[in-house]
Amino acid sequence: MATAIRNPYLSGNFAPVSEEVSVDDLPVTGALPPELNGRYLRIGPNPRGSDETGPGHHWFVGQGMVHGVRLRDGRAEWYRNRFVDGGDPANSPNTNVLAHGGRLLALVEGGGTPVAISPDLARMSTWDSEGALSRGFTAHPKIDPATGEMHSISYRISPGAENLRYAVMDATGKVTHTADLPVPGVPMVHDMAMTATRIVVLDLPVTLSTQAVDRLAAGAPQSGDALPMRWDEGHPSRVGVLPRGGTAEQIRWFDAPRAYVFHVLNAYDAPDGSIVMDVVRYDTVFRDAFRGPADGLPALARWTIAPHRGTVSEQVMSDYGVEWPRINQDRAGRPHRYGWLGGVGPQSLRLSDDVSRDRGGAFEPGPLVKFDTVTGEVTAHHFGAGRVTQEPVFVARPGAEREEDGWILSVVYDGNTDRSELVVLDAADVGAAPLARVHLPRRVPFGFHGNWVRDDELGAQPGEG
Repeated sequence: MATAIRNPYLSGNFAPVSEEVSVDDLPVTGALPPELNGRYLRIGPNPRGSDETGPGHHWFVGQGMVHGVRLRDGRAEWYRNRFVDGGDPANSPNTNVLAHGGRLLALVEGGGTPVAISPDLARMSTWDSEGALSRGFTAHPKIDPATGEMHSISYRISPGAENLRYAVMDATGKVTHTADLPVPGVPMVHDMAMTATRIVVLDLPVTLSTQAVDRLAAGAPQSGDALPMRWDEGHPSRVGVLPRGGTAEQIRWFDAPRAYVFHVLNAYDAPDGSIVMDVVRYDTVFRDAFRGPADGLPALARWTIAPHRGTVSEQVMSDYGVEWPRINQDRAGRPHRYGWLGGVGPQSLRLSDDVSRDRGGAFEPGPLVKFDTVTGEVTAHHFGAGRVTQEPVFVARPGAEREEDGWILSVVYDGNTDRSELVVLDAADVGAAPLARVHLPRRVPFGFHGNWVRDDELGAQPGEG
């Protein structure tokens, strides 16, 4: 009898945790920069119950859980984790958590509505900007550091939903502009790009699988069907460019490299009218492996969109496997030099043959990586045997003028102790020893995204904590 391959995204540090905990006065090795006054927040899927952990389980699916670490005046005051519950059991965002308009928001794509969370993580409620986001939102909006505006491209995982929604939100959280953008085939649009003047829409060959939808409806899911998106050989790979605040009539489409992009590092306007866009690209996803993005290793690439020539060119900038790209947010939509990313590869963790085969041998967290887009230099911080990280977060030093003057915060999982730490590095010298390590009371499961939220980014709310 053949041995069933266990679901790799329900084992090891991909496995969920069951309890919500609150622990004060966390131990710290090293010295936390006293300027770090705020909260480090991270979110990911934390499935529970047979409905979320059945044979069709996909890494991207499951009730959201937010993890928070409160830093103030050089101390780590608390760690807390909470399931995301905005009042509707069917709506529990699990992909990103950020601050905008004085609110702390948990986000997800595909039709889910944002959930507002109090600063102490104690209270939550669905928030749809007075109904403007009732059709759902995205996990990856872009915030302009100059205007405070938030730009977003969202889609719905629903047969026949062949429109993307472009929305602009002002600095207070009010939606000031929307436009429906017709696209065929319900593409998976995980991210977008923003420059100082334009928006870039990604319409790439991963689309809604009607076969997977039918299997789910019939109660007979196959591997990965909980997220019914698949590589689609018949779907074109293209990018759309429209002016900020534009409409469907103004969008121009251009053929793009045959690839899939979950995440954009940044984009900006070049002097010749082109758009320079740095992306993490995959040759394919959800074609060979269906429970996660494990068809092959991703790489950092530069796409140059030249509207005056009608072309999109590609330059692979590094063959180092990376994901979860971040920049100094003050450079969003403007020229950047540096990116900080999480390294990925099959060498990062020791896996059984079955688990490696099921993941395609590709998608494992690893070291922290800094990339210089001018010189091509790659600097990696290896945290030690059995110790790996995912997404870095850049925090600028107050009053900083240099792009790399600040700190990198990331959660590091220690497979030797089955615990996690919040590690602080010098962003300009990530190869150096950590400045501080905050020892967390438990492991934080491998998840997706998070942010540093300064105290002054949140409005006056009870439960400041």
